[in-house]
Amino acid sequence: MHIRLLVLPALASFALAQTTHTVQPGETLYRIAQQYNTSVEALQVLNNIADPTQLRVGQVLRVTGQPSPALRRLTQAPAPIEAIEWPGETIQGHLAVIRITAPAPVQGEVRFLNNTYPIQQNRVLLPIPALQAPGVYPARLRVGGAEVGLEVRVVAGSFGRFVLQLPPDRQALLVPERLRAERLKVVGSCDFDRPQQWRGPFQKPVQTNRITDPFGTRRSYDGGRSYSYHEGLDYGVPEGTPVYAPAPGVVGLAERLFVRGNAVTLNHGLGVCSGYWHLSRIAVKPGQTVQAGDLLGYSGNTGLSNGPHLHFEIRVRGIPTNPAPWFLSVP
Repeated sequence: MHIRLLVLPALASFALAQTTHTVQPGETLYRIAQQYNTSVEALQVLNNIADPTQLRVGQVLRVTGQPSPALRRLTQAPAPIEAIEWPGETIQGHLAVIRITAPAPVQGEVRFLNNTYPIQQNRVLLPIPALQAPGVYPARLRVGGAEVGLEVRVVAGSFGRFVLQLPPDRQALLVPERLRAERLKVVGSCDFDRPQQWRGPFQKPVQTNRITDPFGTRRSYDGGRSYSYHEGLDYGVPEGTPVYAPAPGVVGLAERLFVRGNAVTLNHGLGVCSGYWHLSRIAVKPGQTVQAGDLLGYSGNTGLSNGPHLHFEIRVRGIPTNPAPWFLSVP
């Protein structure tokens, strides 16, 4: 969705001290990203920068987000597991990866937040919902008849808030039943059992760095309380801009939807799927295999949108996660 009225102060702040960089004369966001071994997109999202060319001398940027504490490691685990590692803490809307060291592939699962996540290729991808309250949550790893208890610490992200006003003719787009049915269709297009397809960090789906709405923005409609959030990244591009696959995958959905307009989803394996909304034209068909850089369609203004743009999102087993880290490294 792309209709907005007002930007309010961020709802949440980082819980720990952050690394910052003060912009110097002549510096660009690209140069700063190189200096800190990160990406322009990650800096844009972290600092809510819509136009990467509009930096001010003296502007203070967050350059790493929350410092990542050391991995937690458990060696008292059921055979054949030799060790289990997982993050000390994970930001709302990000991915916690549990890695298992074993002499052979391990079969099992992790129960977390009332969902079950399988062990795949000796790791478990745990998506942290963007609205999950900060705190410590139990995760139960089960292998055979044995069970190990882990703790997953969720910390607050830094998200803005938009108050949106919809014209009367678009109120019907927010009918809960209609939203739920479309969401189920999108999630249902993702094959949770497909083997991993990607081989490295994801590429940008469009040739621009202009992000007009970052992931996780809290949203309220018509002055009501915030009850939703932005599930991806919005790229501000002209209508007809080519949209490319960021990584290898198989097309799960390619059709017109009510809210998302012309839409495409890609299955990347291990329950990871990406979505592309509001396209003017679709260039792929369901079941088609694509490689990174293959054309998926063209950006547009279809569905619930008030201007040409591309909405790009990544879901892990149906739960939206921040796409920006996928441009830097992948699990």
